[in-house]
Amino acid sequence: MSLNKTNIEWTDFSWNPVTGCKHGCSYCYARAIANRFYGTKAWPNGFEPTFHPERLNDFLRTKGNGAMEYTKYHNKKVFVCSMGDLFGDFIQDAWIQQVLDTVVDMSELYPTMVFQFLTKNPKRYKEFSFPKNCWLGTTVESETQAHRIDELLEAVGGSNITFVSFEPLLGEIHHPLEGIDWIIIGAMTGPGAIPPTSPMVESLLSTARLTDIPVFMKDNLGWGNPLREFPMRPKGGDHL
Repeated sequence: MSLNKTNIEWTDFSWNPVTGCKHGCSYCYARAIANRFYGTKAWPNGFEPTFHPERLNDFLRTKGNGAMEYTKYHNKKVFVCSMGDLFGDFIQDAWIQQVLDTVVDMSELYPTMVFQFLTKNPKRYKEFSFPKNCWLGTTVESETQAHRIDELLEAVGGSNITFVSFEPLLGEIHHPLEGIDWIIIGAMTGPGAIPPTSPMVESLLSTARLTDIPVFMKDNLGWGNPLREFPMRPKGGDHL
């Protein structure tokens, strides 16, 4: 089972029916974990992209009489594939679709549930359909990756909540954020971590405030009185 309560501050659970990634980011915490547990049940192929079809049933539980039922997840947020990039070019379409089929089933049962997706390849969102309660995000570390913001907006087209995770924030962002529904700001962690400067963070905050974008600041920023804002959710009955 990969559905677990998580310490990630902006969500409630993480769920990893697909693991692994080939982006090769030097700061990746998931790769370090995968390499450490290579060959185990959780990481049979290390950080090579891997589909775990049995995890599609993680939302089910066994009742006392042996019957299966869905656990109630009203108003809960689930971060999908926190240990990989589900929409990387190296992930098979069939894997993604099977994950989304489960998301659709759960969304019909619990329309106030939220599924959060995060990718460095937001263009691929356009290839799939998502329930309205899916929040679609991309990661931007510095201005060099800011083109992903435009790719995200073009791919989603206003059909779902969009967000950008500036974690780790490695440089000032000058790209406009208009059209984005939420931003997350976080720092690099681990050995040799380089914290973002105050001007980097303040610049992002100023840009967000120009268009009233909610901001969530992670604890690892070490920022006094961090903002903990969330986007407005769609109405419960408006999930399809």
